[in-house]
Amino acid sequence: MIKAVLLLVVGIALLGGAGYGGWMLYNIYFVPHEGEAPKKEEPPPKPPTAFVRMAPLMVPAIGTQRVEQFVTVVVTLEVVVDKVPLVQAFQPKVFDTLLTTLYGAVDDKSVLTGNLVNIPVVKEKLTKAAAKVVGEGVVLDVLIQVVTQRNL
Repeated sequence: MIKAVLLLVVGIALLGGAGYGGWMLYNIYFVPHEGEAPKKEEPPPKPPTAFVRMAPLMVPAIGTQRVEQFVTVVVTLEVVVDKVPLVQAFQPKVFDTLLTTLYGAVDDKSVLTGNLVNIPVVKEKLTKAAAKVVGEGVVLDVLIQVVTQRNL
């Protein structure tokens, strides 16, 4: 009988301690405190996307006397699902704009670091160029799949 009473008292003490610890943790982590910055709200989720594959972009890098190398970039456009037919309808114009942008960037060497292509700069320029053709918010990203450089 004494063992049962002792076990009951120890059990109640343990449950009380666990409850107090849980209450303290709740107050520390879940209850807002004065002077504390409000929690950041999560950004809205990205809209569902699809991919539109483009033909390879081949551009010569012209030096002072001759063509020094050929740069080939294979890109795919990440597009909002609802706007895929629009992008496919404008695909020749988008391709022409991307090619013109890449020609200009290779010509003024703004995408070249030495003789190597700076991929983040190419991605940024091509994303802006695609947005000019089909509108802002339609092309979410330009995915660069392959970059090859062939020196001559």
